[in-house]
Amino acid sequence: MLNECFFQAATAICRKRAKVLGRPVPLHNMCLHCPNARRSAVHLPRLTTARNQAVSVLDLPKKDREALPRLQVIALTDYATELDELIQSITTDDSTEGTGAA
Repeated sequence: MLNECFFQAATAICRKRAKVLGRPVPLHNMCLHCPNARRSAVHLPRLTTARNQAVSVLDLPKKDREALPRLQVIALTDYATELDELIQSITTDDSTEGTGAA
């Protein structure tokens, strides 16, 4: 689990997307963009693992990586970038907590 979901039907991306298509669909990465999702330091180990798994494929030797479909490489690159940004925002938020004036 990469986040906690505080489901609100009016803003849930999963509900909106399923409704448009008229059936349940895989929602890969949709939680990363959903306003109902919340992440904190508790999620850092799993976010880091997910990011490292994506990067490990991108770090394959050039010959092996070139064998991957171009769109898969693009998707993995975008996914790793998104996770980097989430991890950075969590670590930045955690490092600034408690630094305000009392």
